[in-house]
Amino acid sequence: MRIHNCVGLAMTALALVSCNEAEPVAEDTASSGPALTELPVSINATMVGLIDNSADYIWTVGNGDMPKDELDWDLVRSATYDMILGGQVMKIPGGGEFDAQWTAEESWQEWSDQLTLIGQDALPLAEAQSTDVEAWRAIGDRLIENCEGCHDAFKPELPSEGILHRSTERESRGISMFD
Repeated sequence: MRIHNCVGLAMTALALVSCNEAEPVAEDTASSGPALTELPVSINATMVGLIDNSADYIWTVGNGDMPKDELDWDLVRSATYDMILGGQVMKIPGGGEFDAQWTAEESWQEWSDQLTLIGQDALPLAEAQSTDVEAWRAIGDRLIENCEGCHDAFKPELPSEGILHRSTERESRGISMFD
């Protein structure tokens, strides 16, 4: 009897799959829109505005400046999401002069994937509100290696093209990012 029920369930599942394959589901293109083929900003703007700003939270915790409350931990967690997403966003050319050239390179794609992986590895620390400075520092060190390696290969002069990042003043004065 059990075998008969299992065979019956398997046949029903197979029939449902066959029906689904025979009748493709129409996509709702009005809500999804066209695939993103170019960023609305340059990759440089993405690097400074998304990656660089978010990296500061990871480096700050790795330097022992711990979040003080839930809101601070939300900022750190958000920074890890920025790394995860930023790595994938960096794979899409933007309006910058070299964006299409860079994103066409396999090594650029690999650097971008590594950035995503760094964010994925940092996320559990942020979710656990880990105060393990060494674990955060290890993530931060990987992030530095990734950024410098990619810049050495693609953008050695490290220009910001006029897009500036100013949080380093607080850090240089020893003022917590979480105050």
